[in-house]
Amino acid sequence: MKIKNVGFIGLGAMGSVMAPLIVKAGYHVFGYDIHTKIDKSSDIKQVSNIRDLSNLDVIIFMLPDGKIVADVTDELLQNNIKSILIDMSSSDPRDTKQLGKKLKIKDIKFLDAPVSGGVSRAKIGELMIMAGGNEDHIESVQELLSVMGKVQYAGPLGSGHAIKALNNYVSAAGLIASFEALAAARSFGIEPDNFLKIINGATGKNNTTEVKLDKFVISEKFNSGFTLDLMIKDVSIADSLIKDLSADKPLSENVSNYLSKSLAELGENSDHTEVYKVLKR
Repeated sequence: MKIKNVGFIGLGAMGSVMAPLIVKAGYHVFGYDIHTKIDKSSDIKQVSNIRDLSNLDVIIFMLPDGKIVADVTDELLQNNIKSILIDMSSSDPRDTKQLGKKLKIKDIKFLDAPVSGGVSRAKIGELMIMAGGNEDHIESVQELLSVMGKVQYAGPLGSGHAIKALNNYVSAAGLIASFEALAAARSFGIEPDNFLKIINGATGKNNTTEVKLDKFVISEKFNSGFTLDLMIKDVSIADSLIKDLSADKPLSENVSNYLSKSLAELGENSDHTEVYKVLKR
């Protein structure tokens, strides 16, 4: 099947920069969001009623969580849609599998394809896209997804959402460890610039030391664009998965608890890099 018409539900921070890339690649894109009005210069046709998304080849979700995806899917099903559905949100993989069972009965193809990279990489189409589901179905939308980034097959349905949560847990653990090390180094008298040069030239380097410390923490800008509450959501999913599938008392529980404690101190809409403010006290 040649994909021409694409629905995009969720035009927030990520969706509003991902959807225009699809237009530029030559697809007809129909956007829907109950809150956001997208810039008309993007050439996305924004629809005001979800019924207007019927008869499209593919519908992409970029929504806050899997429960909202399921609710929106129920609305779409009332209009007898037959589109391929792709959930690019950060959803709980167990919700994804449950929705997949429901859609399979109705013979509707459903994939999960969450992303990593943030708004900056979304704008230039360089996201990491973690795809879960039937490999043939993923292959059928590979060209479309590749417009937004690099597609990596993760496994059966729900695997994309599982690895997204686990990835963000690993990232969060590295974040806290890096912040602890930086605070201790400064107290010892090691200058931040020397700390970065040595850590990033040694085995301790990670995404936080390479990308975040200099830009957002040492500079005290704390404006990475990824909120702490979103990190907590993903780490909580990962913690639950790890407890269910591998360990009784994992490190993930401590990481999740520390992030939640930090949010209580910092307040809503805090950037995740602001955890350093709590940790250095």
